Amino acid sequence: MPEKKVTVTVSSGRISVDPPSVQVHKAQDNVKWICDTSQFTIDMPGYTINYKEEGSKHVGVSGTFPTVGKIKYDVSAPGAETLDPDVDVIPVV
Repeated sequence: MPEKKVTVTVSSGRISVDPPSVQVHKAQDNVKWICDTSQFTIDMPGYTINYKEEGSKHVGVSGTFPTVGKIKYDVSAPGAETLDPDVDVIPVV
């Protein structure tokens, strides 16, 4: 199961993600969010995100995505404004 990595940055009360929109293949890929600076929460209705620490990094990992389409999600962190990027689930070709 290939992982699509997304870097989460929390700085001066703001959250950013890179890339701002991540593309995954239906039923094959998952997303791994990584932040060096702060704990964060991914709110993606209908999906479970598993959190862990890898060394000093805070990590959240999704499962695979069963349907094609854009999925909006929220990223929140203590003391920061919530961000709402998306995951673009595409068909396997």
